[in-house]
Amino acid sequence: MTTFIHIILASLSLVIHVGSHLGAHGFANTISQSIPLIVPHPSPSSSRRSSSSAKALAASSPRGDVVPALGTTAVNVPQPPPPLSMPVWSLSCKVPFRMIGRSAVGGGGGDGGPPPSSTMNIVTFATPVSTSSPRLFAVSLYKASLTRCAFLGVPTSGDEYNDMPSISSSITTTAGFAPGVRRRADMGEAGMLGCGSSFVEGASGWRSARRGAGSASSGCGMGVLQLLSPNQARLVPILGKSTGWDVGRTNKREECAASGYEWTTVDGSEGIHLDVLPNCALYVQMKVKRVTDGGDHDVAICEVIGTGIWDDAKKGVRWLSDDDVNSLRPALDNTSALYSGQLRDEGII
Repeated sequence: MTTFIHIILASLSLVIHVGSHLGAHGFANTISQSIPLIVPHPSPSSSRRSSSSAKALAASSPRGDVVPALGTTAVNVPQPPPPLSMPVWSLSCKVPFRMIGRSAVGGGGGDGGPPPSSTMNIVTFATPVSTSSPRLFAVSLYKASLTRCAFLGVPTSGDEYNDMPSISSSITTTAGFAPGVRRRADMGEAGMLGCGSSFVEGASGWRSARRGAGSASSGCGMGVLQLLSPNQARLVPILGKSTGWDVGRTNKREECAASGYEWTTVDGSEGIHLDVLPNCALYVQMKVKRVTDGGDHDVAICEVIGTGIWDDAKKGVRWLSDDDVNSLRPALDNTSALYSGQLRDEGII
């Protein structure tokens, strides 16, 4: 032991002696070049544990970020994909009677007129998800919008959020009403709808509404997707920049009329009367089948129950048979339908 201590002391003395001749900078460089950095390697069992932990963290990450395993270098998080040019859809639906009398939707707009009986907005995403019967659409509905609440029969925009505080706390709740956040833990993917459990598949998995449920006859869960035409780009700020819950909001019906697109009432299926914009590229009537959580949106899976085109002669929508729908020519593209690429080019979004 004494001999070992003498060797260590002699080595330190040699290092100090060399350092005095090289100076501080040269001494540091010499040390970094001659003494390797020793990094302990985890055992195979600990590596497996680290890998499992990283996978669990990555799966639970709300942003889906890649979590590097312990003992490895950080992984670059991939950038989001470039924006795609997609068709621009507007959803129109009735405002249930039990929502019309509420102070948040009273007034019908900034002019203090009557409360709205219909609501219309721009949906963030809408796409077909099946080609055969039943024909289904997936529609994303921003949780703080009046159209989402009216379409799903949810009384206020504070109702029925998921259990992620970072998301639920970022949603603007309905003006004049206390937040009624209800967690979706242990409720499965489908959630509560005010339309009634017999009307919407999967509704039994949701917690019951605080108020009486609506029904199909009231228009709850029924609506019309309108594929806007290129000339209707100026309607996007009117329909998409505000929600019917906003205090002092503009009256969308009047603003659209002032832009040359007065809302028109058309007859839908099951005795429902719905307001639509004239001269849209396509109209798709649908009803909700199932709803799942999509972060700051709800994703509604809807069954297509009618497809129509604008009829100038009758100044309304002509609903088509299945054979007529399949024979529609030419196919709708950016020359006949509004795409988000046009909105970017025009500086609207």
